[in-house]
Amino acid sequence: MPRLAAFQTFIDAMRAHCAREADIERRYRGAVPHLEALLADPALRERAAAWGAPNEPERGIYRNLLFYEDADYGFVVNALVKEPRHQTPIHDHGPIWTLYGVLDGAERVARYRRRDEGRGERADLELLDDHWVRPGFIDVVPPFDIHVEYNGDHRTVGVIVRSGNVGRTPQSWFDAADGRITRRLGPDQVPHELV
Repeated sequence: MPRLAAFQTFIDAMRAHCAREADIERRYRGAVPHLEALLADPALRERAAAWGAPNEPERGIYRNLLFYEDADYGFVVNALVKEPRHQTPIHDHGPIWTLYGVLDGAERVARYRRRDEGRGERADLELLDDHWVRPGFIDVVPPFDIHVEYNGDHRTVGVIVRSGNVGRTPQSWFDAADGRITRRLGPDQVPHELV
């Protein structure tokens, strides 16, 4: 079965963009318009209404829907579905560049930096920013940026473009109370055909 037309257009545009832009930072910052076009597609929003939220935050289990992983350029397209009042842990994505686009719903995003300059077994975190984001918003998240997403009283769907597969890449989770750092692989990847 063929892919959703807007999604195939996005894949083609992203592959062409990657072929033109070798610098990884410029590649992902420059891909924002391609993700904006995908997020604006009404058929994608319609499909998203049926996507499940396979996360179990109370057990520390997070999963992303895996729509696509590019064999040549390594980029991955995921979705993250959060049920009402769910949140992610405070985390980074390790060495991976991330474009996080809100497709449906709204959520609070908070960003942090380490005051201890990344030294030690516990992190001394400083809150840098805390704001609500709505459909169409795209957050460009550089490697090792620390952040958390909090959902409100509604379901939220994010479409994510990454420079690699977070399910195979170590990242850090940070305990807000005591600064403890846990290293683990990113969310499990659940294959999902976007047709």
